[in-house]
Amino acid sequence: MYLAPITTVMKWFPDRRGLATGIALSAFGAGAAIAPGIIQKIVDYFAVAPEFIGTLADFAHGENLSAANTHVELITLPDGSQVIANSSPVGEPGRPVIVATELDVSKLPNVTRGPGVYALGTGDTGVSKALGSLGLAYGALGLLGSRFMMVPHPQWSLAPLDAKDRGEGVGKNTDIRINENNNFGLPASYVTTNTLQFPLLWLSVFGNATGGLALLSSSKLMITDIWTGVAPSLVTTSFATGYVSALGIGMAVGRFGWSALSDYIGRKNTYALFGVGIPIMGFAPTLCHSAVASSGTGDSVLPLVMTFYGGSVLAITFYGGIFSVLPAYIADLFGQKHAGAIHGKALTAWAASAVAGPMGLACLRSNSVESATQELLRTVENVDAFHNTFGCSASDTEAIRTLIDAKTITIGRLMELVPPGTIDPTPFLCDSTCYVAAGLMGVSALANLSIQPLDVKKTLKDLKATGMGKSQPPQKNSN
Repeated sequence: MYLAPITTVMKWFPDRRGLATGIALSAFGAGAAIAPGIIQKIVDYFAVAPEFIGTLADFAHGENLSAANTHVELITLPDGSQVIANSSPVGEPGRPVIVATELDVSKLPNVTRGPGVYALGTGDTGVSKALGSLGLAYGALGLLGSRFMMVPHPQWSLAPLDAKDRGEGVGKNTDIRINENNNFGLPASYVTTNTLQFPLLWLSVFGNATGGLALLSSSKLMITDIWTGVAPSLVTTSFATGYVSALGIGMAVGRFGWSALSDYIGRKNTYALFGVGIPIMGFAPTLCHSAVASSGTGDSVLPLVMTFYGGSVLAITFYGGIFSVLPAYIADLFGQKHAGAIHGKALTAWAASAVAGPMGLACLRSNSVESATQELLRTVENVDAFHNTFGCSASDTEAIRTLIDAKTITIGRLMELVPPGTIDPTPFLCDSTCYVAAGLMGVSALANLSIQPLDVKKTLKDLKATGMGKSQPPQKNSN
């Protein structure tokens, strides 16, 4: 559903490869703009709210157990999980539970009971059923579309265009020879093992794709975890939803716009422009820090929010452009004939970024969360409130380690126990992710600038002279 239509459309429009692939791939961005609302409605349809048991006593502000006879009492088990205590006036004793803070509840639209204690194992996010429904719909659409797709005849070609009709800029930058465009090209096996251009292009795609994935994940977290807390009256739920849709629109515009522009300025120059995303990623944490340090009023935060908003949408157009420009870039470098096979091998960079990227970024964020949690633990002064909340001493490092691993001790719950005025470390959790992503994008920019043009015709002649460029005859059946 990806390689086949892209390779086909380039064969039908060899004189406008960038524009053709941009139009085709802009559907991905358009889907990203439209899909969030649809997917959210499907998820909400299947979602079931967890069972609410009750609220906890506010030990951090002096409420004692005797005054908490209408609240849930919890005990902490050796594995770090929490269950309802036998002495609890509310709930079934021994029942496993999870404690949701106000920030946790704000992220779950189907939970309306507010912060408190919820029964573990109850409710359903609706995600698995939504994914199954979407899979069936996507499969049906893909099957329907495949019935209308066909490739041109091997001897088909466009009539040559003069410079006026073709466009001086296009002819100059893409070096199009229409009559032979679809019928020559370097073999994929040779390109991937004997050229320097392919690994450089692979590295350029990998770094940019990893940075784009970091931007997608970090920007959404920053909007919900940082900007919502800094300016709740400005960054509302509808604002966050509109931001996600804007990212999808930006991706669609990038897939179409950058690929179309590459027909005029060249593929390498277009990839070089994607380096503008480096300072956007690198300075995103600075914007968040400035917002936290400000007074938090709408007038002071608005310029920072909109700078972050516009910068991330611009950067996401680069992420969309990476993949829409790539097929034409490959055809320009290595010829059209085997561009589909080479494109498939180049997309292993995307696959690698989809595997290594989230794992690496999750590790960076996990380290940031761990450091922030340990810092907050050192800030807690009310040891009695800590013991009543988590069931262990603030000096029992082994028990605290178990509680952290079990997600019982979290930044949100610790912020309820630390002294007033303590800075919430949540806005700083994505700093290392942004810096590493900016570094990877910088490596990609250098790799792209190192790519030199390849004389495809001369290389093909050399291969034929050595016998490597000749197609192998079919093997005869010995039976």
